[in-house]
Amino acid sequence: MRKIANLLRMFCIISAVNIVAGQSPGVKEDVVLHFGYGSNMSESYMRQYTPSLKYVMNAQLPNFEIQFRKYSKNMGGGISSIIEKPGGMVYGVLYYITKKEMDALDILEDVPLGIYKRETFQVLGDDGKWYAADLYRVTNPKGPYEPARKYLDLMIKGASEHNINEDWIETLKKMRAKQN
Repeated sequence: MRKIANLLRMFCIISAVNIVAGQSPGVKEDVVLHFGYGSNMSESYMRQYTPSLKYVMNAQLPNFEIQFRKYSKNMGGGISSIIEKPGGMVYGVLYYITKKEMDALDILEDVPLGIYKRETFQVLGDDGKWYAADLYRVTNPKGPYEPARKYLDLMIKGASEHNINEDWIETLKKMRAKQN
């Protein structure tokens, strides 16, 4: 069992390398497949910065979990990143976004400042296929911090918009309820 867990872990780590696999036929090269798992699950939030955004499907990233490892002064609390966790699962959504808008999103996500990095991971789509999708994660995790209320609200909104795993939505709602 331990050997299988280590193989799965290695698969996810190796998959972080930028590879092109699993994209749907006919997808133009000027489009990026993005896996949104935090505030980026919210389509209305994302559309402010990426008007070309096209929802593809829900997806999961195995052997990771969401933790609130960056403090945001703007949000007044912790915002999410993914951290390796054997047996863990991160729920999110896949969007197609133009490369130009993804480059602009890099600036919003503080990639040029080294706060977040954009990496490509293999995620499992709801159709049972693996997809190479870009996501953002904190470069140097700190904390953990108490999640920012506004940030949790965006996560709940996005997870609910896309009918993501009910247990995950309930977990987010419980986190939010603790803050009242």
